[in-house]
Amino acid sequence: MKNIVIFSGTTEGRLLAESFACAGIASTVCVATDYGEEVMKPDPLIEVHIGRLDETEMESFFKEKNTDLVFDATHPYAVEASRNIKMAASSLGIDYRRIERERTSHEPDFNVSYVKDTAEAVKLLESSESRILLTTGSKELKYFAGFRDRLYVRVLPSIRAIELCEQAGIEKSHIIAEQGPFTYEENLALLKRYDIGLLVTKASGKAGGYDQKIRAAQAAGVSVITIERRQDQAVSVPEKSITVIGAGCGERTLTLEAANAIRNADIIIASERLLNYPLVKSNPCVKVKAFMPDDIADAIAKSGCSRAVVLFSGDSGFYSGAKGLLSLEEKNGIKIRVLPGISSVQMLSSATHLPYDGAAIRSYHGKTLKLNEIKETVENNRLSYFLFSGKSDASAVSDFLKDMKVQIFTGKDLGSAGQRIFEGKLPEDLPERALYITVVKNLCVE
Repeated sequence: MKNIVIFSGTTEGRLLAESFACAGIASTVCVATDYGEEVMKPDPLIEVHIGRLDETEMESFFKEKNTDLVFDATHPYAVEASRNIKMAASSLGIDYRRIERERTSHEPDFNVSYVKDTAEAVKLLESSESRILLTTGSKELKYFAGFRDRLYVRVLPSIRAIELCEQAGIEKSHIIAEQGPFTYEENLALLKRYDIGLLVTKASGKAGGYDQKIRAAQAAGVSVITIERRQDQAVSVPEKSITVIGAGCGERTLTLEAANAIRNADIIIASERLLNYPLVKSNPCVKVKAFMPDDIADAIAKSGCSRAVVLFSGDSGFYSGAKGLLSLEEKNGIKIRVLPGISSVQMLSSATHLPYDGAAIRSYHGKTLKLNEIKETVENNRLSYFLFSGKSDASAVSDFLKDMKVQIFTGKDLGSAGQRIFEGKLPEDLPERALYITVVKNLCVE
């Protein structure tokens, strides 16, 4: 096993360490300040070293840790730190990898000015009298001190950042100390609250929330000055993504694409029944029992994992909890991929040879049964499919419709080893807790 050292000054450094930990790999993470340690998720496989190191100190540190591999995940603008890391690693023959943020892809269809450094940004600001929101961090505040009367700064909520603001003469009411990245809505609200006319930012990539800032500025009619990032040889840390999978009616009905996603996941979130799928159990990744979108998002955030899989029964587009998850893509900027599954309607249709195209399909799963509503549906359709919460609901419907000229077929636990299909009245000895679906054929409707 390689001895890994990660220099972390960004979200990517933390995610990399936590991803290694999820995979059972230990690492030492170097952060410059106490705040850098605070945002790290405690883990026995992650050792945190606090304090800045020069090139000579880095060499000694690498020797002490018998380092084999160094990841440089410092901020894209921390040029001196990266140079020291690279030189120290090179002098000892240690493999060096630069971690790069994934690029953004917004359309430059409004007023965005790109500059190569802080000096150019300051020069542009001199030609404007608008209120300024500065989101480039606290280290370069002194260069913007000439605009302090109309300057608002968003910095990390650390003691050092606040001290630098005070040293630059920034009024307390102009200091916004918050931890990002921020959503589109949060950025937009901030721009409007302080009547900002100019946003100064760095091209910090997706993980730094750059796209969300640009979208908010565009919506608010705010001009943007972007300090471009340095170019460097790098490897990219993938952004967090969620694959939402319709798990079908049993493991054997999973699509190949869904099965591969499950095998490659570093966290799987599902109901207890789906977490017991043999394929799911064979993946030694993090597993969480959760159902609600906010609980799922919270579980992913706390895990530090980047390849999340969320399983729902049946098809992801058919009366599925997957619907509620899609809002996370807009709300939190999390990339979501949806993979379909085979629904119980498809399974029962195949078993009974009763096609569902043109059929009425209603779900009473987790809902109050409305027998008159069901009767009306049956009367107006040749074929009607109904999903139920348990055996008592399915039995109540077959009893209620017994005097009508209909054929009734009910499926229990379709797709599983316990699959059974019944015609007419259900046997009394069936368990209440199972997955029941009924199709009713109205013989009076052509």
